[in-house]
Amino acid sequence: MWIARIASMLALCAVSCPVVGQASSGSPAHLTGEARLEGGAIPAALRVFAVPASVRADGRVIPPGKPAIFAAARSGTGVAAEGGRFELRLEPGHYAVFAFDDLDGDGIWDPGAPEPIGWHADETCGRFDPLDVTRDREDLRLVLRAPTPFPASDRVVEHGSFTRLKGIPVVRLHGDARQRGFAHGQLLAAQIVDFFRNYILEDKLRSARAYRDGFEPFLESHFTWPEAFRVECEAVIAGMRASGAPLAVPELGREFSLTDLYAINSYIETRAMRSSCTQFAAWGERTAGTDVDGGMITGRNMDGECDLRKVTVSHFLLFAVEPSEPDAKRYVSMMWPGFVGTISGINEDGFHAMENAGTTGPGPVVKGLVPISWTMREALARLGGDATAASVKAVCDEYANAAGGSCGPGCVMLFAVPFLGQQQPAFVFEGDRFGDAIRFAGDVWPQVSEALVCSNHHHVYGADPDAPGVSFGVEPSFSSRWRYEAGGEKLAAWSRVGRAIGTAEMRELLQTVAHGTTEYAIVTRPNAREFDVALASLESEPWDAPYREWMTFGFDELFAAPAGRDDGGR
Repeated sequence: MWIARIASMLALCAVSCPVVGQASSGSPAHLTGEARLEGGAIPAALRVFAVPASVRADGRVIPPGKPAIFAAARSGTGVAAEGGRFELRLEPGHYAVFAFDDLDGDGIWDPGAPEPIGWHADETCGRFDPLDVTRDREDLRLVLRAPTPFPASDRVVEHGSFTRLKGIPVVRLHGDARQRGFAHGQLLAAQIVDFFRNYILEDKLRSARAYRDGFEPFLESHFTWPEAFRVECEAVIAGMRASGAPLAVPELGREFSLTDLYAINSYIETRAMRSSCTQFAAWGERTAGTDVDGGMITGRNMDGECDLRKVTVSHFLLFAVEPSEPDAKRYVSMMWPGFVGTISGINEDGFHAMENAGTTGPGPVVKGLVPISWTMREALARLGGDATAASVKAVCDEYANAAGGSCGPGCVMLFAVPFLGQQQPAFVFEGDRFGDAIRFAGDVWPQVSEALVCSNHHHVYGADPDAPGVSFGVEPSFSSRWRYEAGGEKLAAWSRVGRAIGTAEMRELLQTVAHGTTEYAIVTRPNAREFDVALASLESEPWDAPYREWMTFGFDELFAAPAGRDDGGR
């Protein structure tokens, strides 16, 4: 079926071709219009293509998914057009329409170039809204744009620098909150605006209106911004303004604001996205005899932040942060531009903290919310290799909301430290806006000693012993269940046959639970203070990070200044 669908899409821009799943009735229709680059310029080498939508038995029209769009974009069958004007001849049906500027002339859209792309949407920042093509249309207007790539060469500012290590962008920040924030904004202003426009507005909320009328006022009315977080965010905005980079957000008719930066750091508090992350940890006997040699190893697939323009791949960053506040730890955050908080990180003592979306119990919306990304950043900066479930919970409780919980949308957070023989060196924090619970190895299936797996549903908090697998009385999503089952079964089988878990096995676990939506994958080895990173490709294809090339980093190498440079006079 998949092969047949691909074949139909490859031919969808042909002169007259019936489309699988859509009844052909009447003569082909002509769809004409114009495409312009953002700012009004005419594309140098415009190509236009249409992707058929699905029509359900009840008449509902379902937009095409991103894999289908990618397949069409790389098929080479798009119609070339000059002067920004285009015409498509299509069999009657429902289609999403796209256009891109084919800068290299190969007929294939290349997100990594990046080649500007745009599509028809019924509202600003909307998704790929299908058109009913049953008659000629002459009114289509498409705007093409592309994100701003990171600088091609190293940059150094006071209290920060940008470089690349092994092909991965790295931003080093040091000093107090104001100094770090200002350097962050100076170095990454354009990319911060990119992430907000292309991921927050366009991919996550899918509507400038929904942001302006919904999430923006929600941030202003229901959140509490801790002083240290507010100070650093204000400094990021000041650094952005000082950078000279354009800060316009055309969709909102204004410049990028402090609230928009808060939105970036609080994006998971909406949970309006596919929740597909998976994590593992293993230690002791589970890793004996491997390259980890009995120490701790963890793995995480970061899934679901999958914008069509692939900004969450092109703009992936390693933040190497050295706070000057008393007793603060150095830490590495694996995130995107604009993140003062984090949901993926490890610190200088090997303390590991990463978050998956979780389930949540019923109840009202509450006030006093603190972004869980900030809470996790505080844990990284304050806790060391001797961190325990009690010390992590104390940090989380410090940022509890008005209802007593520390994670507004529901979270599944894996924490781990170097294994030195202690009883519980890794554990899962399950919580929502009302409360939380800690899960240790062996508490629930697969009950493998010295190993943990977590996907996107709770197993202790909100669980009912009489209804295993149910969270708050609701069956979790199929995706969360199959990934937990697949990962758990592999852990159990390896335990039975005596196969230990080293780096190769952890990568295999991450591949086992991947399904084309993993923008980045991380393996950490806390005892050795090192980690591996794999990114999805920047081709027009799905996100398969754990199957891609892995890059290994020692913690300390992230903090070395660019060769031959003085990193801001530290």
